[in-house]
Amino acid sequence: MYFETLSQLTSYVNSIELKSSEQLMILVGDNSSEDVAEMSDYLNSKNIRFFGGIYPSLLVGSKSKRSGFIVQKYQPVYSGLVFPFITDIDIKPEDVKGCTAIVLVDGRSSQMKDLTDTLYRKVGNCVTYIGGGAGFYDLVQRKCIFDNNGMYENALYVCIVKYTSYFAVEHGWKRLEGPFIATKTENNTLCCLDNYNAFDVYKSVIEDIERITLYKSDFFMFAKDHPFGIRKDDASIIVRDPVDVNENDEIICVADIPEGSEVYILKGDTDTLLASSMEIAEMCSKNAPPRYIPLLFDCISRAMFLEDRFEEELSNIQNKLKYRVEGALSIGEIVTLKSGEIEIHNKSTIVTLLA
Repeated sequence: MYFETLSQLTSYVNSIELKSSEQLMILVGDNSSEDVAEMSDYLNSKNIRFFGGIYPSLLVGSKSKRSGFIVQKYQPVYSGLVFPFITDIDIKPEDVKGCTAIVLVDGRSSQMKDLTDTLYRKVGNCVTYIGGGAGFYDLVQRKCIFDNNGMYENALYVCIVKYTSYFAVEHGWKRLEGPFIATKTENNTLCCLDNYNAFDVYKSVIEDIERITLYKSDFFMFAKDHPFGIRKDDASIIVRDPVDVNENDEIICVADIPEGSEVYILKGDTDTLLASSMEIAEMCSKNAPPRYIPLLFDCISRAMFLEDRFEEELSNIQNKLKYRVEGALSIGEIVTLKSGEIEIHNKSTIVTLLA
C-alpha cells in the first residue's frame, strides 16, 4: 500500500491491528529519506516491528514516485540483518522449505556478493529468493537499510515468509562484443580483461561503436547503454552494470564479476527492453493464482535508459496483472536461479507474485 506522506502512513498504522508476530516492510522513496528517523521513532513508540530500505524511486501501478512509502504487512518465519560473513540466522531447512525470502540489500556495497553468499550459506536452496538493492538515485552510497534498531550500510535484511512465489526475470540486452576473459577482479571492481586494463578495453570498443571519445568524466553517460554480460554455464547472460571508473582506470560495477568468467559488452534498445518486460509480465499472468500480491523490482539504469518511456514499461506490466503492482527501482536485482542458488542481476526486471 502506497502513502504519499508520513502523516498518511501513521494514520494507516493507527487504523490497523498488528499481532506481535507481524512485521511491516517499508520501502521509502529517496526524496522522503529524511522522514525515516521520525517514522522509526513513531513505530518504536508503538512497539511495532519493522524493516525496510530507501530506494531511488517507488513503483506504484504505472507510475514512478521519488517520494512516499510503500507498506506491506508480513508474518515472518524468520527476519533479521545480515552483514558480510556475520549473521545470527539459525533455522532448520525443513522450517522454511517452500517459503519466500524477501531480500533488501545495500545496492552500492562493494560486498553485495559477500552479503548474499552469507545469507545463502545459512538458508540454502530451500527458499525462493527475491529482492532488490536499496540506495539513492544519485548512486552515492549512504545508509539505506533500516529496522527498529537503526540504519545501516553494507548490510542486508531478509524476511522469510510463508508465501509461494511465481516470478520471472528478464533484461533484453544483447551481445555486442566479446567474449573477453575477466583476468583480474576484486569484488565489484573489474580490473583487467584479457590481461589488459579493463577501462582501456571498454573505451576502445565504445569509441569504435559510438564514434566518440570516451572520458572518465562522462563514463556513465555511455556505460548505461553498454553494460557487461557474464556468461553462465547454461549459456544465459547475467548483466553487470558499470557505474564508475576508479583512479587506477578499473571499472566499478554493481555487484561482482567472477575472476576467470567470460564477459561480453552488451547493447540494447528501447524496443528490446520493453519487449523483455512485456514477456515476463505475460509469463506471470499465465501462471498467476486467483489471489496474489505483486512485487516489482526494476533496475534504476533501465529507467535512465528508457527515460520518458519507462512508464510505458510499468504500464505494460500493470496491464497484464489484475492487482496493483508495487515495488521499487533497484540497484541490483536478486532472484533464485533454476539450481536454487541466489543470484544478483543488474539492468533487469523481476516480477514476483506472492500467494
